[in-house]
Formats: sequence, structure tokens, C-alpha cells
Amino acid sequence: MVLTAYGPLCTEVYEITKPIGQDYPDIPYYIKHLSSIGGRILEAMVGTGRLLIPLLEAGINVEGIDTSPDMLAACRKHCIDRNLNPVLHQGCVENLDISGRYSAIAVSFGSFMLLEKRTAAVAALQAFARHLEPQGRIFIDLELPIEDFKTENIVKQLLPINCPDGSTILLQSTSRIDWLNQVNTTVIRYEKWKEGKLVATELQNLSLHWFGRDEFIMCLRENGYKEIALCANYTDHLKPNSYKDTLCFSAVLA
Repeated sequence: MVLTAYGPLCTEVYEITKPIGQDYPDIPYYIKHLSSIGGRILEAMVGTGRLLIPLLEAGINVEGIDTSPDMLAACRKHCIDRNLNPVLHQGCVENLDISGRYSAIAVSFGSFMLLEKRTAAVAALQAFARHLEPQGRIFIDLELPIEDFKTENIVKQLLPINCPDGSTILLQSTSRIDWLNQVNTTVIRYEKWKEGKLVATELQNLSLHWFGRDEFIMCLRENGYKEIALCANYTDHLKPNSYKDTLCFSAVLA
């Protein structure tokens, strides 16, 4: 069985557990900030359109990019269902190569952590800088994978996912932590069962690279950003005070 990042079963589970149209805490935050900026916006690592679609419906001129063809196919379908026709790109953010420049680039819900190597994260920040207008802004939020810290090397049987077609997807995961390189790697096994038969399997290799607060601020400064702001949990003026907080960074191209 081949390890994948975001294959068909992973995408199906994502669609069920993070459906379009739910109340997510990042949506009002990004609508507020991106609508005040205006211009051409890029949502990097767009996934199924969970954030992109509310931004489009709010009248924001936003495009999306993702590496996963399965995620992008789901995103396109959701957009078509809503009579939306955004520009979507397939590619890696660390090798971003899109014509023109953006007023802002956003990476939400901790997706930036999927760049598992420090060199990839730095390359992405540099690529964003090359694609921003003068004084363009980036928005990136990060978390600490605390729960996985507590269960390293323990095999976990996750709750089954019931699918609309009557099938059930069973999930089993195990995590290991590279403390030196600050990477938490989780291998997730997906099994799709229907009418008592195993109809599909998939292995997902999910690596998350975490940063400390001051470490990421320094990383932004070293890669061409200024006016760095930080709030917690998508709430302006709320400062982080717990390791459980989502760290919401914004910065301006120097």
C-alpha cells in the first residue's frame, strides 16, 4: 500500500468531518481582514474550499492553490454547486510560480505546518514574498500538536466515519515525534467497508512541523517581513497565553 498525503479516502473523511458551510472560527477573522485589504488574494493549501467558498461568497477576489488533485476536485465541485468559478491552481507553495502578484496570501487552520521540513517552510515564505505586491500581507496560523505529544507510539483506533453512500470508514493511527527537527509524523490507515466487504484502503503520512512563537516571528523577519502581529484563536487583540492557543500571525512585506 502506497503512503499518500491527501488521497481519495482522506479527502472523503475531510469532507465529512470538516464540511463546507459550518461555523469555523477562522472564517469571520479572514473575511474581516481580507475584505479590508481588497485586491487579488491567494489562499494557499486551499483543500476542499472550506475557507475559500465563504470568502468568495463575501465578495473577496480570492484564488486557491493545493498540491492534492483530490482536494482540488472536491473544491471545484463545491464551487460549481454554488455557481462559483474561482481560479484554482495545483502546485506546491514552496515552489510557487503563478503569474502576477497578490495583495495578500493566507494559510489557515494550521496547514502551513504540513511543510514538514524547515527548508520547505522557509522556501514557502520566500515564495510568498516574491508573489506579493509591495506592502502585501501574509496571514498564517499555527498550533502545537499537543495531543500527539501525549500519545507518541500508541496505536489509536479512531471513531468510525459513516459515509452518505452507506459505507463506513475505519481509521487507525500512530504518531512518532522527531523532537530535534520539531516534526510530528502520524501514519493513518483508512479502511472503507460496505455491506461487510472491504472496498478501499489508504495509508496517509501526515507530518506536522511546529514552530515556537518567537521562533516563527524571527523566521518571518529573516525572510523579508515586517509589522508582525500576533493574536490568539482568530480574535484580534487577544494575546496567546496557553500552549493550546492557535497562534495567528500576520505580517507585511518589507
